[in-house]
Amino acid sequence: MSRITKGVVICFALIGVCSLGQWVGNTLQPSVAQAPERPQRRRPGLFRDLQLSRQQRREIRAIRQKYGPQTREKAQLLRQTRNELKAMIAGEAPEAEVRAQFQSLEALTQETLNLRFENMMAIRKVLSPEQRQRLEQKLAERRRQRRQQRRLNPEG
Repeated sequence: MSRITKGVVICFALIGVCSLGQWVGNTLQPSVAQAPERPQRRRPGLFRDLQLSRQQRREIRAIRQKYGPQTREKAQLLRQTRNELKAMIAGEAPEAEVRAQFQSLEALTQETLNLRFENMMAIRKVLSPEQRQRLEQKLAERRRQRRQQRRLNPEG
């Protein structure tokens, strides 16, 4: 695969990770145990209008409890690795070290994508086709709003 093609694939993968991360991170209202970590201001959950049954809510909560800590840990490690790479590029690090750090970032990005994909697939099994369609509409609207927000506030 050429470097340009690989770069484009990584770019789209990161966009997918961001979208999926937003979806996973906001699927349900936080449990009581999670509440202290979050600010008081709550955004409407993605699943709020999907008319989930109690069983669906329980299953999705269990999925989030299974994947949530791993996903947050990988996301933090990804941010840290990306920041280290930026510092290496801006600094005096030898090219071989910069390339090695980039390869670490690529591998970590793939691990993160895989984890989020597995989470999404597990949640997908719980939803009906109609619920999945409504969820995708809500995700598309959030993406549109985020793009618009970035245009209005490019520094933010």
